Amino acid sequence: MNLELLDPWEQEYPQIIEETLEDGYVLNCKFNRRGTLLAAGCLDGRCVVWDFDTKGVSRNLVGHVKPVASISWSHNGRYLLSASKDWTCIYWDLVLGTKKTKVRFDTPLMMAHMHPKNNQRFAAALFQESPVIVDINGDEIIKTVLPTEPDDKDENIKPSAFFVTAITWNKTGNRIYTGTSKGYFNMIDVETNKIIYSTRIGSTTIKSIQWSRNGRDMLINANDRVIRYFRVDEKTGIPKLRNKFQDLVNRIQWSQSCFSADGEFVIGGSGHKAEHNIYIWDKNMGNLVKILEGPKEPLDDIAWHPVRPIIGSVSSFGNIYIWTAKHEENWSAFAPDFIELEENLEYEEKEDEFDVVPDAEKTKRKQVDEDISVDVTTCDSIQAFLDSDEEEDRDEVFYLNSLPFEEDDHHHHSHDEEYAKKSNILLKKNKFKKKSTLDERPKKVIKKF
Repeated sequence: MNLELLDPWEQEYPQIIEETLEDGYVLNCKFNRRGTLLAAGCLDGRCVVWDFDTKGVSRNLVGHVKPVASISWSHNGRYLLSASKDWTCIYWDLVLGTKKTKVRFDTPLMMAHMHPKNNQRFAAALFQESPVIVDINGDEIIKTVLPTEPDDKDENIKPSAFFVTAITWNKTGNRIYTGTSKGYFNMIDVETNKIIYSTRIGSTTIKSIQWSRNGRDMLINANDRVIRYFRVDEKTGIPKLRNKFQDLVNRIQWSQSCFSADGEFVIGGSGHKAEHNIYIWDKNMGNLVKILEGPKEPLDDIAWHPVRPIIGSVSSFGNIYIWTAKHEENWSAFAPDFIELEENLEYEEKEDEFDVVPDAEKTKRKQVDEDISVDVTTCDSIQAFLDSDEEEDRDEVFYLNSLPFEEDDHHHHSHDEEYAKKSNILLKKNKFKKKSTLDERPKKVIKKF
């Protein structure tokens, strides 16, 4: 993707569905930092990675035996973290297409997020247990339990009231923000492992906490049908409420919410069972800009491309719909002297337009062009990928190469991988049997005399 050739006046939000990605029953999806790869977690425990330029499947990762609850990219884009309902987290090496580490917990996982800087660290929210920070040092795995209650808590409050349902890092990775099932919002300092700020946002469960690209704005989606926009203080890290977004007419739930690439828009995915609608609001003004109406399928998850005005939405039928802006042909953008005609006109040629140029003058022009040195080795940094407080990672992975084909006899799978593959084969066989029984019809028998 060459950002220098993109239209600077392109529309800031998409309007139509351009393409559909189908590979299994997808539950959630997420772009990498550059928007060149799209990863998805499936119902059968697989993780699928698409090359977003070619829309082809780059990796098909089999390891879980139950649905994937969440996926998260590492900072360098080489590793992928998948959290599943089978009580495990798998740390995938996408370049090799193999499982690097598998971490087992005592309960199913709600979600897990990679550290924004450290590629060997992640935080996980566990079902009805305290969240943990996991550090991967080679074969050694270190788990650090995070607090769920502030030190100055009320003794009358039961511990079960602080069941963590959402967890995320800030941009620098020195603080963790959690949301509980009773609407409490906690900010944890990672070094001291203590809650330094706690407040109650509402009386319902906090489903997700999303950050903008610059790390200054935060969205909190709760079960009270309201998406709250917070601005985070740069010094203290305490969020302050700036705006609320909701559908006052239909009072619908929101499946997921996130910011646009430039952080100027807030989008919310409708949780209605009979519609696939995406609401787009202006972040500061709070007015509704556009409602994108999709097929009559429920919406489970949404993700905005980190650079371009593209949205990926996951339906309850397991498909990923790619929303893009309408492309109108503008030939004058390529040639400034190009004139678009509405009707036929007689062309008047210039006086020297078809004159014969001598060969000596042609060779002079060629020599002038050949003397210009063209540098094809140095790579200029793309401004859209640069952040003021972020260092470039030399080992960053933008695209994935195709892996060599390996026969199953030479490749040894773990017990979970074999179980997952057998379950997929049984599902395919059952579908084939159903189709074959439908196709079977009584045939006429012709006897020869």
